[in-house]
Amino acid sequence: MRTGPGRRRRGRALAGGSAAPSYRSSIALRSIDGNIARTGSTVTAWYRLAPQPWSFRSDSQREALIRRIANQLGELQGRWCHLRVTTRPFPVARWAEAFDRNSPGRLPDVGGALGWEDFLTGEQHHLMGLSMADKEVFLGVEVSGRSVVDRWLESASPLLHRVLPSAANAELTALETEIAHVDALVAGPGLDGVPCTAEDMAWLMHRSCALGLPAPRSVHAEAGVAWESEDLAAFTDGVAMYQEPYAPTVTVQGRHGLQPVSRHVAVLSVGLMDSLRIPEADDPWMQRSDRLPFPVEWSARIYVRRPEEVTGELQRQMGKVRSQIRHYTHDHDLDPPMSLERQADRVLQIEDELSGGLTHLNTRVYGWWRVAVSGRDESEALTRAQQVLDLYRPRVALEHPEAQYAYAREFIPGEPLASTAYRRRGSVTWVAAGVPAASASVGDRRGVLLGETCTATRRPVAWDPWMAQEVRRASGLTAVVGGLGSGKSFLTGLMVYKTLRAGARWTVLDPSGPLAELTRLPELAPFSRHIHLLGADPGILNPYRVVAEPRRDHFLDEPDPEKAWRRERSLAAATRRRLVLDVLTGLLPYDVARLPHTRIVLLRAVREVGGAQHRDPGQVIATLRRHAREGEEHADVVADFLEERRELPQAALLFPEHTPDPADPRGPDDSPVGDPSILDEEDYRLTVLTMQGMSLPRPGSPREEWTDGESLAVELLNLASWLTQRTVYTADRDLRKGVALDETHFLSQIPTGKVLIDRLARDSRKFNVRALFASQLAGDLLRVPGFASLVDAVFVGRTDDAEAQAEALRLLRVPTDVGYEEMLGTLSPRPTASRSAGEHDDSPDDTPRQFVFSDGHGGVEKIRVDLEGPHLEHLRQALDTNPDARRAHLATTVPRTAPAAREPDDDARPAPVREQGVVGDTEQGPGDDGVAVGRGPGRGGGDG
Repeated sequence: MRTGPGRRRRGRALAGGSAAPSYRSSIALRSIDGNIARTGSTVTAWYRLAPQPWSFRSDSQREALIRRIANQLGELQGRWCHLRVTTRPFPVARWAEAFDRNSPGRLPDVGGALGWEDFLTGEQHHLMGLSMADKEVFLGVEVSGRSVVDRWLESASPLLHRVLPSAANAELTALETEIAHVDALVAGPGLDGVPCTAEDMAWLMHRSCALGLPAPRSVHAEAGVAWESEDLAAFTDGVAMYQEPYAPTVTVQGRHGLQPVSRHVAVLSVGLMDSLRIPEADDPWMQRSDRLPFPVEWSARIYVRRPEEVTGELQRQMGKVRSQIRHYTHDHDLDPPMSLERQADRVLQIEDELSGGLTHLNTRVYGWWRVAVSGRDESEALTRAQQVLDLYRPRVALEHPEAQYAYAREFIPGEPLASTAYRRRGSVTWVAAGVPAASASVGDRRGVLLGETCTATRRPVAWDPWMAQEVRRASGLTAVVGGLGSGKSFLTGLMVYKTLRAGARWTVLDPSGPLAELTRLPELAPFSRHIHLLGADPGILNPYRVVAEPRRDHFLDEPDPEKAWRRERSLAAATRRRLVLDVLTGLLPYDVARLPHTRIVLLRAVREVGGAQHRDPGQVIATLRRHAREGEEHADVVADFLEERRELPQAALLFPEHTPDPADPRGPDDSPVGDPSILDEEDYRLTVLTMQGMSLPRPGSPREEWTDGESLAVELLNLASWLTQRTVYTADRDLRKGVALDETHFLSQIPTGKVLIDRLARDSRKFNVRALFASQLAGDLLRVPGFASLVDAVFVGRTDDAEAQAEALRLLRVPTDVGYEEMLGTLSPRPTASRSAGEHDDSPDDTPRQFVFSDGHGGVEKIRVDLEGPHLEHLRQALDTNPDARRAHLATTVPRTAPAAREPDDDARPAPVREQGVVGDTEQGPGDDGVAVGRGPGRGGGDG
């Protein structure tokens, strides 16, 4: 008989084939397949609910949301639901990768200046230091119970997967129809739930099994791979949860990476609750915890009752109430307490709700709501628990039960209830009024960081100004509205700087000039230029030249490119004629300009000169003189006034030094002096046009009250705005371009200014432009035809006037007359200080500015502009527009013949003479921009 190595003895197994000790999970879950989690007795489908907007909605919109949520929950009659609210740290690395990919053509690095890598690293470090997180809401819905056969098939699944795969999946195959039905219910409006992915399930299990521990750096989950019982050890191994006898917290120990870590967790249970007026007076009661500066975990076990179950209970309850009332009235001849009458009325009301109609809004539920907070030690956990108690009292009672370990286990999917204590009963409408998924959602996840939301939920705000044009095919028109000191210039400078680093090209018209400091930053200086228009060459604001000539290659995608190009050229010529007519009319005295005959003679002269781009206003004056010689007397009067205005120093910007013959239809071979085409050079990424020294009229003042200098200033501003938009039509259509215009409330008062706003709004998508229009009053922009319908994003800063507040809300497209008007007056609250015993707050107001931001695709939130990162300190200094006399260059040399300065009560000793260039105890030195070096950062900034 053969007994060699090729033949085993019967009845004896190899040593390596001995069975290992069987593994049994410490939690009730047995397996996870996709979004389906199975315990020994239940099958539950898990879904991730979409965030629901709540801020800046009318009461009717909020009530509609609550009704939609209630209706979806009412459809789940006879099912158990597990609601879990947790947090996920903001994905800083993922945002940085998306931002880096979304930055084509970014600026080259400059030696010795802040490079791209350092800039992006600094943004990430600053964002991680804010410790902000996204709220995530999961809903588990019981699909079915499990039979003995189902449990046997699951235990034999390793073998069945190899021998008979169809038998291993028989349970889920039988439930496909039921699961599809639940999927459709949860996906309905209100819940907007989607089945959890493998990553979602992994995150939910990590956050539940390791309750209170720091969030894992990453979770590893592969789609389509099921977790068997042995695989669940990845969530439970290395985590220990225990409670000392009578301890008020439960201790959770685990690992963060490879480092041991422990936390103390306090679990509270929702108790009695007064009637809440949601949304009229109160916020959603589950969302209220979002205001706290630390993460709060929620777990709710909810059973949606069937009508027949509630009917029998109501009849028994009504019988008890009637017996008690009869005891008072018949047995003792006493009036029953009013509380009994209220109970009887409430029972009758519920019975009527259940029997009235086919709606699910009155379906009854009962459940248990738990709240968990964690701390590094027991004291911190209890302090945070007390903050939660204080936040909800006195309307909602939160209880602190003894069995902390059992209550903490409830947060793990599939675990049983710790106790039936603190059971709450109500309607699905009451449950829906908690709106657990209410969140602050504004901006996107691929743009530049603007700041953070400052409503109930605190989240980072990233915004890509070109996503509307490139992805959503929408307008790039943006309004920045706010009063003096609201931070419009600061916000504009932040957006220009960060998007410029990411590859955009900007042309900025800033009449007052603070944004010119951007061109002096080391990393931007080689690619930037500052043009002071009032000191530029004559003719740079020639009305005929500021309107760009259309390029033929911009119309190649049209059905008939040649026809479209010629039509656009005709439109450009007509725009030049209208612009010249408006400018010259604005230069005339108001009494002369309002005469009908004035406009007639000007119109004739302008039409005769034509609309070619090589013309200039001097030819119009020469044409008026010729018409006067031909018998038109009023033409001579108009020409005299225009010649008088032409002699003003600032008016030279309109008139080139060499005026061609008006009868010559050809243009000069060489560009005239002051040719605006200097803006069309593509080597510059940032061009800032300023007009310091220009005196503009008071906003809102009537035209007849403007002085000659103010009238000229408004016309120059109009022409400068047209000059700014030249870059849009002379650069490549696909390049990301930006145009920022300040003081646009004056443009809205000029016909051609309205044309400019409308043209930029309509062409912003086609030419990939983000156009920023800054104004003190929203009403000025709303008066531009079509502006409200074309505007995409809106920023509204502090606004105090009641009428201006209502117009700003119209621009934001949020409800009016519901209390939001007053809120606009509380933006960017001024810091308060004690003023006792003659103390005064003399510190500058450098608090971060707040805006209401509408991102153009449904998100509207109050945000706080954030430029606090250490890597951007030089940018804060550049954008600091707050005046400070200590930064001025003052002569500090004391004349030899002057007596020493002294205080009234000082002795006769001479005061020491300070060295040149030293003020107080801080050295001051001249900077390149004429501002003292070493000035402190200003975070809020004003408009200057």
